Amino acid sequence: MERLLNVQDRDRRISKLRREQADIPERIRQVEARLDAHREALKAAQDEQKKNAAAMKQLEVEIETRKQKITKYREQQLQIKNNNEYKALEHEISVVEKEIRGLEDQEIDLMEKAEELRTKISGREKDLGLEEKRVHEDQAVLKKRLESMEGEVASLSSDRSALAKDVDPAWLSRYERIFKKSGDFAIVPVENGACGGCHMKLPPHLVHETKRALTLVECSYCSRILYWKP
Repeated sequence: MERLLNVQDRDRRISKLRREQADIPERIRQVEARLDAHREALKAAQDEQKKNAAAMKQLEVEIETRKQKITKYREQQLQIKNNNEYKALEHEISVVEKEIRGLEDQEIDLMEKAEELRTKISGREKDLGLEEKRVHEDQAVLKKRLESMEGEVASLSSDRSALAKDVDPAWLSRYERIFKKSGDFAIVPVENGACGGCHMKLPPHLVHETKRALTLVECSYCSRILYWKP
């Protein structure tokens, strides 16, 4: 039984390592996702900056168009003699000048936003640089751990094979069948008259047989192999 418990110890450690191995690719993807999030945040700020710059350019075009309109009105004023027509053009000029002031106010707002965006982008570029460094370090740690686990699994597997040679083939076969089914403990102690696996109360004769340790005794509920733990 002691040799079989040693085999179980190696099997459980191997299973734990293999679960960890299976988890590492997902952990690496999660690490990379952190970097992607920073890249997306930076791109969003850069896209916003481009839109802001395009809006400023459009305002400049609109302001220039209105200034040209005022120039045209001024030229027309020089050509007319009628006072009413002159005043009408003066009114049109006043309206366009008001439009220009409104557009210039918008332009100032966009210029202030442009400065805020430059600060935001600078910060996000810095954050991205730091995150790239952290991600590369985390990836290196995970990949190194994956490589080291390969060696650990190989060593444990070799040790397990050596231990299994000293176990009765019939006992080993039963143990392996139960371990494969349970995925964890196949051999459990009797604890206060109950199975250490499913914790169901055992019939007295099973407790007695387990204590005598003359043969393998299985739990009548979960089929795990029982052993007596003094």
